[in-house]
Amino acid sequence: MSSLLNVEASFDLDKNQYNYEKDLVIIAGPTCVGKSSIAMELAKKIDGVLINADSVQVYEDLRLLSARPSQEDMHHIPHFLYGYVKSQKNYTIFDWLQRLNKVLLEVKKIKKIAILVGGSGLYLNAVINGLAPIPRLKEEIKRESMLKLNEIGIDSFKQINFNIDSKFVTKNSDKHRLLRSYGVFLQTNKNMTYWYKKPRQGAIKKEIYSFLINLEREHIYKRCELRFDNMLKEGALDEVKKIHESNIDRSLPVAKCLGVKWLLSYLDKKISLEDAIKLSKRDTRRYVKRQITWFSHNYIPYKTIFLK
Repeated sequence: MSSLLNVEASFDLDKNQYNYEKDLVIIAGPTCVGKSSIAMELAKKIDGVLINADSVQVYEDLRLLSARPSQEDMHHIPHFLYGYVKSQKNYTIFDWLQRLNKVLLEVKKIKKIAILVGGSGLYLNAVINGLAPIPRLKEEIKRESMLKLNEIGIDSFKQINFNIDSKFVTKNSDKHRLLRSYGVFLQTNKNMTYWYKKPRQGAIKKEIYSFLINLEREHIYKRCELRFDNMLKEGALDEVKKIHESNIDRSLPVAKCLGVKWLLSYLDKKISLEDAIKLSKRDTRRYVKRQITWFSHNYIPYKTIFLK
């Protein structure tokens, strides 16, 4: 955390008496700006707990590559929704939002203030605005969809989905999204685009204080590159080796995480380690750029804290 950051002034502690029953604090921002350490300092001041809103830090197998808080930090301040999902699971925003609601009830019982920390725009958007009311798929529908895919192959399956919902498939063409698209149509006779146009549901019903932590972009890039180098020194490649040895389905979310994708390609002997590192850093820069764009267009902060 920036030594120049005054937590009391930055989070308006003189005028905001954060309440554990009705308030939710969000500390958001691009990757590698120091959100977690800032959230830790705030939690100490307001008797809070940290709740993860990062789509990578949910995975149990990615302690290093997800930059998960240390065991020491988690010992000093209660942390929730970190490292609890197996990499083989196709974990969704809906799954996370359900867990978040349960955690918020737990936090309320222990009379702590909930501090949501993360940079995953889709997670934050679900908290603030809710999700499209797409019905949860029945198991028999999931099986039928998978049988169809196996029967006709991915290219023909994609074409069927394109005929059902060209708008959705143009932007969502990986196996798991195609299976979901097909299953939703089988079960409801309505495509994904129809459901996305419906009013959203499930937004968190609390007074939300949404803070945005930001930093000059080139400085973020340098931090990201240094952090990735340090992750490798600490054993991040070994984390990915374990995922690789599990024969992970490459269309699962965890296989597409920053760093994981190209390190898997290296372990597949498709590219060199040097190229895997270079491409991982490139993708991280692109991700930061997308995050900054998303926050500027989709996130209306109560207050922006710009670090130096």
